[in-house]
Amino acid sequence: MSRIKSKLLILILIFWLSGCVNQSQPKSCKDCHPQVFFDRFHQQLSCIQCHQGREKATSKKEAHKDLLKNPPADLVYQVCIKCHKFEVEGFKNSLHYTYRKMISHTFQAFGIPKNLSVRELNAYRFEKPFDPTSTLIDFLRRRCFLCHVDYEGEDYPKTRRAKGCLACHFRYQEKKLTGHFILKPKMDNCLACHYSSYIGWDYLGYSPHNWYEDYRAPFIKGKTPERPYGIEAYQLLRSVHYEKGMVCTDCHKKEEIMFQRQKIKCLDCHQKLSKPIHTRENLLKYRCEVCHVNFVNLDGELYCRLELNPLLEDWEGLAVQESSEVERFFSLLIKSPNLPKPLMKDKLNGELKEGLWLCGLGERTFEKIVLGRDLYGKICVLRKKRITIEYEDWELEGTLRKCVSPHSIGKGKIFGVGGF
Repeated sequence: MSRIKSKLLILILIFWLSGCVNQSQPKSCKDCHPQVFFDRFHQQLSCIQCHQGREKATSKKEAHKDLLKNPPADLVYQVCIKCHKFEVEGFKNSLHYTYRKMISHTFQAFGIPKNLSVRELNAYRFEKPFDPTSTLIDFLRRRCFLCHVDYEGEDYPKTRRAKGCLACHFRYQEKKLTGHFILKPKMDNCLACHYSSYIGWDYLGYSPHNWYEDYRAPFIKGKTPERPYGIEAYQLLRSVHYEKGMVCTDCHKKEEIMFQRQKIKCLDCHQKLSKPIHTRENLLKYRCEVCHVNFVNLDGELYCRLELNPLLEDWEGLAVQESSEVERFFSLLIKSPNLPKPLMKDKLNGELKEGLWLCGLGERTFEKIVLGRDLYGKICVLRKKRITIEYEDWELEGTLRKCVSPHSIGKGKIFGVGGF
């Protein structure tokens, strides 16, 4: 009898223990995401510092409560500043963050006497109905600030990115994060913003097509070119520096990008100039790129209108405008003409607002070079763009003029002299 009791007791114990084993055990983020790991300098970081959610949980639903898939920039800064206070504070005062020059030049071009920082633009209280200043600021925030680090970039394979510090220090590929290694910026990080007619693409010899469908026709019948940056490109001459294997950060270092100091000049590297053309007089009169540029990407005209209820026939042939939001709207409109009014994201705070800024381009070309003078009187390569923006009864016109430093640098044969 005692043997039977003993066996029965053992069976009850086994049943009870097996029940304990089958109970759900709390799991950490890395138990379900073992492929995600940091570089050795950042292993102390916890997933929930950026993504929130729950550190340990017994179910996916519990673990992902309040989860942030793509953490907002403000949260990223809060995490990074704990160890990198000097860098974060320096960067938030840099031109890459404040857009001081770009905003100032734009307001001047439209004759609006304001000098606002990106923080002031973000806090700006819009007039209702829009006055000219509100119209311009809405245009900047929703259509122009595509590359601000607080925005995740357009929804194309090569332009999607993380936010804040991670916009430059995380690697993305085909719109997906490749890992949690926090790295020195690579060329792909730079090109996620410096593409199309912006300085950067020209370094690789790229020149963007116009937006109009007729200009974007494939050169091979039936084969549509890829658009990883949202627009096709012509392949022209690559920079001589690119051909030598140089990347962006070889010249544009941390001190320049984050702290606005130690900006490199051509003569810092090219000190031994032996050609007859390189006289002191000429070097003081001309900027180097005037003679050494291979081509310049220019947009002569830009026309944009805020549309609350756009019609397909009004924008026929202009579905591609280097804006994934515009492209997505027209794609849906073709399938279903009775769409609700469109929304467009504010690139500074992420809010969706009614209406789309739709645009057209004129005089996009790489076939001419315009010269002007910089603030020091030197002859420079000049970009000149006429911009018209409209909303209801408002029409604003302005002309941007800016000396630029194209990166399509060659050996100085542009004027047929050669051997500079």
